[in-house]
Amino acid sequence: MEALEDLSTQLPLQKLGREVGVFVALPDFSNGSGPREVAATTRDLGCQVLGRALEGLGLSWPEDRWRFFTGGSAGFALALQAARQELERRALETCIVGGLDSRADPEHLRFLLSERRLKTADNPVGLMPGEAGALLVLRLRGQGRGAEVTPAVELTDVHIEHEPAHVGTSLHANGVTLSTCIQAAIGSAPLGSRELVFVSDLNGEERRGREWGNALVRLKGGGALREAVREWIPATGFGDVGAAAGAVGTCIAVRAFQRRYARAQRIIVVSQSDSGERAAFAAVAHDVPARGGRT
Repeated sequence: MEALEDLSTQLPLQKLGREVGVFVALPDFSNGSGPREVAATTRDLGCQVLGRALEGLGLSWPEDRWRFFTGGSAGFALALQAARQELERRALETCIVGGLDSRADPEHLRFLLSERRLKTADNPVGLMPGEAGALLVLRLRGQGRGAEVTPAVELTDVHIEHEPAHVGTSLHANGVTLSTCIQAAIGSAPLGSRELVFVSDLNGEERRGREWGNALVRLKGGGALREAVREWIPATGFGDVGAAAGAVGTCIAVRAFQRRYARAQRIIVVSQSDSGERAAFAAVAHDVPARGGRT
């Protein structure tokens, strides 16, 4: 509800029309269930949450254009990929894409504590639970330019791979899968700190940090990165926000361009989910000033 209310302060949602598509990443409540059961549970939860939020704002959007995704912190990347596909084949003109999650539920906290994944006095490399909801409006490039947002921010193709050495296995990821996604998002030209910023979903856990470090070593060794690159880690302020991580990271990137403090040509949003999904895509601003600073 709050995420939609905040979005409505940026542009009038009524003007989006009933043809808008909604693509939202949600927490995974599979508990060992099969794909069909997971999909049904996710849709039921999503329709309940979104339906109440729209009703509270006096909006009515057709449910047949609502799609919901799991996939942990990479869930937003999956939602973004699906929304881009619908836009590119002209099935939709406008999409709302986002993520919602809370890792502060008491039962979930007890589970994390039993697995020694929480940051505590005797476990300094655990995660700090958080909660968030973030949404953004996605259109084909050229639609609405100069109307609501300046500069225009483009989200590039989403690159997704699966890492077999994920949480729940005894294996440790060597960074190959993650670096492959990031390399695809960066492109072929080597980039440095003035051209690139990373927004990652690092959450304080050693497993995730080790894989990230391995990926950076591979990217630098392969020539994709010329030098040390700046990293923004939203979890230091928001905690681990689960399925909302990608949406939060993307909104941070967009706001950095809008307020002129990105000081980079592109921002790469990176996701490492517990279930093995690895994802990366770039947020690229057009007509970004050469010098930073807030306006």
